[in-house]
Amino acid sequence: MIKALIFDFDGTLANTLPFTFSKIINLSKKYKVEGQEEEIIEKIRAKTPHELMKEFQISWFKIPIILWEIRQAQKTLYHHIDKIKIFPGIKSLLKELKNKNIRLFIYSSNIKKNIDAFLKKEKIADYFEKIFVGSNLLGKDRDLLNILNKEGLKNDEVYYVADEIRDVLACQKVGIKMIGVSWGLVGESGLKKAGVDYLVKKPEEILKLV
Repeated sequence: MIKALIFDFDGTLANTLPFTFSKIINLSKKYKVEGQEEEIIEKIRAKTPHELMKEFQISWFKIPIILWEIRQAQKTLYHHIDKIKIFPGIKSLLKELKNKNIRLFIYSSNIKKNIDAFLKKEKIADYFEKIFVGSNLLGKDRDLLNILNKEGLKNDEVYYVADEIRDVLACQKVGIKMIGVSWGLVGESGLKKAGVDYLVKKPEEILKLV
């Protein structure tokens, strides 16, 4: 029996994709990544972090610098929160899940300040018990296990709702079923290719799974 849903933030609840893509293009130019902008974005959508490192010839020595760049971009996002839209259907979904007594959490690699500001702006903060912020942008499996342990939940009592290939891989490592959302970063074909457990095209479809 499903007792809880853990939601990703970027590309799942909040449409930060335009902001993310602009920052990706800026980074790609800075690190002299070859290819047209559309081509680079498609590769970001379709490949795992490790595949991207190989594709873009990024050494492990550069990872701390790139992760720092990503953190700086996330800090900049705070000043644009008012422009970030919630995906259609999310608010009504959260209300229905709460009515079903499903526990709701957020787990994201974004910074908590951004998430708090967005939830407050959209008036949905009260739906979530806790917000968990991950320390590892390249892997989420350990953090997901820690959340289960802290909240007294078993693997088969939880779904993770997210939009990226790295999310699929993390869930597969720890034995958590994932609901992939087609409106996020990777899209339907990428999630299917990664082997996601469930795929939804509209938020209300999640209700059928719980």
